[in-house]
Amino acid sequence: MSPFIKNALKFLLFLGIGVGLVYLIVSKITADDWKNIKFAAANANYFWIILSMVIGVFSHLLRAVRWRMLIEPIDKKPGLANTFFSVMIGYLTNYAVPKLGEVTRCGVLSRYEKISFAGLVGTVVVERVIDTLTMFLFFVVMLMLSFNKVYGIVKIKATSIFENKWDSIKHINPVILIVIAIVLIAGVWFLYKKKDHLFGFAKKIIENFLGGIKSIGNLKKPIAFWFCSLAIWILYLFMLYVCFFSFSETSHLTLSDAIVVLVFATFSAFAPVPGGIGAYQWLVISVLTHIYFISQTTSFTLAWIIWCSQLILVVILGLISLVLLPLINKNDKAGSVTIEDSK
Repeated sequence: MSPFIKNALKFLLFLGIGVGLVYLIVSKITADDWKNIKFAAANANYFWIILSMVIGVFSHLLRAVRWRMLIEPIDKKPGLANTFFSVMIGYLTNYAVPKLGEVTRCGVLSRYEKISFAGLVGTVVVERVIDTLTMFLFFVVMLMLSFNKVYGIVKIKATSIFENKWDSIKHINPVILIVIAIVLIAGVWFLYKKKDHLFGFAKKIIENFLGGIKSIGNLKKPIAFWFCSLAIWILYLFMLYVCFFSFSETSHLTLSDAIVVLVFATFSAFAPVPGGIGAYQWLVISVLTHIYFISQTTSFTLAWIIWCSQLILVVILGLISLVLLPLINKNDKAGSVTIEDSK
């Protein structure tokens, strides 16, 4: 199978999953609900959405600055322009095929800066480690600030879901239960036969995680690196928080409330769908409606506006990057015409 066909099939698969999630979200919306949603969208204060997009630009720029810090110990320090454009092209690619953007930005920067592709992939692994740690930090902060509120709602919802599922299971045809049992037994047997491969895979992940942590010790500016890492997520937080002011119903929500929404929304990054479509909206809507009792109309509209605004931002910056990258490098050796830090 050719790489083109393989990537096309992946795209269709991931897109299909995303479309399925979106369908689950919109399938229960009535005609009256759609009228209310259109009215809410038309009357939203888009100044705050635009401000969120501006903050997003700075968060992407900081990610490029941090990536340069990781690259410097393994090779030469790349130009900021080439690094930023590579990051944005990677983000743009992720909206087509999830996770492919990480490889794409490494390939783009390797081409224009003549830096080892394998080395760049290693720095991306380190980035993922740091982002995971930072996300965990925000999760801890969320628990400290909003534990009772979050725990209470999650417990009620989990109990309700379990009871509903149990009532459904009791009325399932015994033949179906036997088939499910056989499938589960076959699955357990398959996992047992593949245990060595699975353990090896898990071991590799853990080794990459620990190796990423150790490599940070080689940074020339560790304080600046950690500052950038924290600042990126603080900007993510404010990108979300300022959007609350675009609707009167959510304008009372606090920064600690935004942390709760951010933490839950971040889990959409693990969904194998382009740009987290469907998963992001479902998580944001669920948090706003079930934890903060925001109406379904406002929650739905806000979730989609936030997601679409960031998509627009990535598309604009990604296309600009595709145009400018070859232009700023055409008359010089790759990477020579770049924006450098002041010495």
